Amino acid sequence: MTDDSQAMAFEGVRFFGEMSASISHEIKNVLAIINENAGLLQDMVMMIEKGLPLSPERLSQLSQSIVRQVKRGDRIVKDMNRFAHSADHPSEAVDIGDVIHFISVLAARLIAMKGKPPKIEVSANPITVVTNRFFLEDLVWTCMCRAMDARAPKQTLCIVAEKTGNAPRIRFCGLARDFLASEAALFSPQERMVAGLLGIQLKADKDKGEFVLIFP
Repeated sequence: MTDDSQAMAFEGVRFFGEMSASISHEIKNVLAIINENAGLLQDMVMMIEKGLPLSPERLSQLSQSIVRQVKRGDRIVKDMNRFAHSADHPSEAVDIGDVIHFISVLAARLIAMKGKPPKIEVSANPITVVTNRFFLEDLVWTCMCRAMDARAPKQTLCIVAEKTGNAPRIRFCGLARDFLASEAALFSPQERMVAGLLGIQLKADKDKGEFVLIFP
């Protein structure tokens, strides 16, 4: 294994581990709430056994809470399954707008920990590129994290998927200008490595307060 391929393998494992840790944390939260509801249900059974009155509304609320958590757990597992299948093909047709939306859902817990979620603007028509879906998700996520940390004061981070001419691109807008003062410090070695694998050009625009991923 060459140094480059080893570095890509490490980056892929790191990204998969980061997402899996967040997803498993969400699943544990779902199970904890269901377990709490099971305890409440057991308390209600004991009340009935003692001949104490039981409100139908309480049973209804408990039932609805369990149903909500089951639906939440099902959604989380479906997203996890979709994420796992991102690594199925080395190259495939990918809608970049769909990737941005998917990552924002998959990493919703991590995004919430950083504060205000980004605003996402995508074209009504799919913007399709042929690329490696898994590593594109990785690059979008790392850039999203960096952009959220570099958001200008009182600005909402906006992520735009668009096509100019024949070049699809993703713009991360609303960044602090001092963050963009040094392009060398803007993108990490991992981001440059993944972008190089995908043939994506990384650019910073200090005047507009944004950085851009430009697809071939």
